[in-house]
Amino acid sequence: MKIIQIGTCVANDDLTQILKENEPELLVLVEPMSIHNEKIKSCYSGIKNMYLENIAITTKDEKKMKFYYHKNDGPMYEVATTDVNHILKHGYTIDGVVTLEVDCLNINKLFDKYELEKIDILFIDAEGLDDEIIKSIDFSKYKISKIYFENLHIRDFGVYNYLTELNYKITTHTGYNGWTSLAEKN
Repeated sequence: MKIIQIGTCVANDDLTQILKENEPELLVLVEPMSIHNEKIKSCYSGIKNMYLENIAITTKDEKKMKFYYHKNDGPMYEVATTDVNHILKHGYTIDGVVTLEVDCLNINKLFDKYELEKIDILFIDAEGLDDEIIKSIDFSKYKISKIYFENLHIRDFGVYNYLTELNYKITTHTGYNGWTSLAEKN
């Protein structure tokens, strides 16, 4: 299995449970906040061919972007995002917002970097950018069997129709907290 996760945070999530049953051939974890590296590496320590990318995924061709988190959200910093308003929406004040400048990459270029055309599982938890990232994928080039994406902060619910038109079957409110939607290729 070839698996990509966008927004790994501190790991130990729905993907971790799947990996207990299936050893991946390739696991690429994308997490812009390097402060999580120790926990991620600890969680996935037994997995061969695991790569950790401290980058943000963009839908444009930017090289760097601003990334925000709030100092009071620690130690997990789960509300890290490219949109400072997303932090404020979670009840945090502008005081305490920390700004990072992180390298970024378009998702298609990430797939190319690892020479992927077929992906078994794509996990996306990008704090409200999930739908934009999905719509930026070149589905004519990349064949993805399953796409898990967070449904809490979707901005464009048209992503469900978009995936259905691409011949995916959608299951909403799945996973540990019910915060995930699953698109499975028919």
